[in-house]
Amino acid sequence: MNFVEKIAECNPKNYQIWHHKRWLAEKLGPDVANKEHEFTMKILALDAKNYHAWSHRQWVLQALGGWESELQYCNKLLEEDIFNNSAWNQRYLVITRSPLHGGLMAMRDSEVDYTIEAILANPQNESPWRYLKGLYKGENNLLVADERISDVCLKVLKNDWSCVFALSLLLDLLRSGLQPSDELKATLEPIRHSNPEMADADLATAVCCTLQKCDPLRVNYWSWYKTTLSSQIS
Repeated sequence: MNFVEKIAECNPKNYQIWHHKRWLAEKLGPDVANKEHEFTMKILALDAKNYHAWSHRQWVLQALGGWESELQYCNKLLEEDIFNNSAWNQRYLVITRSPLHGGLMAMRDSEVDYTIEAILANPQNESPWRYLKGLYKGENNLLVADERISDVCLKVLKNDWSCVFALSLLLDLLRSGLQPSDELKATLEPIRHSNPEMADADLATAVCCTLQKCDPLRVNYWSWYKTTLSSQIS
């Protein structure tokens, strides 16, 4: 293992080395879990997005253990770089798979607060927006019912009504049955006035049309999305 680690430090993106390292760790068993986590931390300190290191770390957690300080590790990485998508991904693994935290349902409330704080600090950071939706994966009814979700969209759009991530989440909420408040409708009035063709459109359609302009890389997707909207949403 010491030999392999020396090779891996010089060649951290060689998948064959990591494959051999995993084979060794599997033979050695749970006693090497903490040492394996220390090694991946060393590699990730050099390259926070090294896929092989993250994949190995996740395998060690699920096969050998070592969950005790993983959430704190994620916190540390996100304090250093809130845009670290790999750390957000790891945090989701911890919340949903760790046997120590009680699962997603037990952690959801505090995680929503944590994520909203990150969004408000950096609204153009896509990672926490995706993480927020992931906390309600397959449970759109709960996503809509949690007033904090529409509220964070409102707060962001008050400062920037063209924020793609806020508009995208809001559109999902509207499509899932959100009844927009008067304050939200008033905040989105500039969207209707930005294009005369949207003056009589329902709110979801207006938001979708705005996304076609604000998110040109996915203009075809938003064009398709618009065809799925119900005219009953308002």
